[in-house]
Amino acid sequence: MADLQLIDTLELGDEDAAAYKYEIYGADESTPEYALIFIRQSDSDDWQQDGKLEFAVAEEKQEATSGTMGYGSGDSMPDLRDLRQEAKERCEQHYQENC
Repeated sequence: MADLQLIDTLELGDEDAAAYKYEIYGADESTPEYALIFIRQSDSDDWQQDGKLEFAVAEEKQEATSGTMGYGSGDSMPDLRDLRQEAKERCEQHYQENC
């Protein structure tokens, strides 16, 4: 497995409540695989890791490159969705569900 790199960081929350930070990692800029979740209480400056949010990117990328998505042999390879944006939206959804 290739080394994963930090693709993006999202910080969500306000001054009066716990803040959430999501560090999104992937093999490259377009294929996020997971986000580490950090929480900072309003009375502290320290971030505490609070879990991991997995994305289904690895499986989707494998299906797209192997041609097993059920497309005809004459069809051109379909473009992958904007997985980086979907990862950000998933982090925002997680924040909304947990704040």
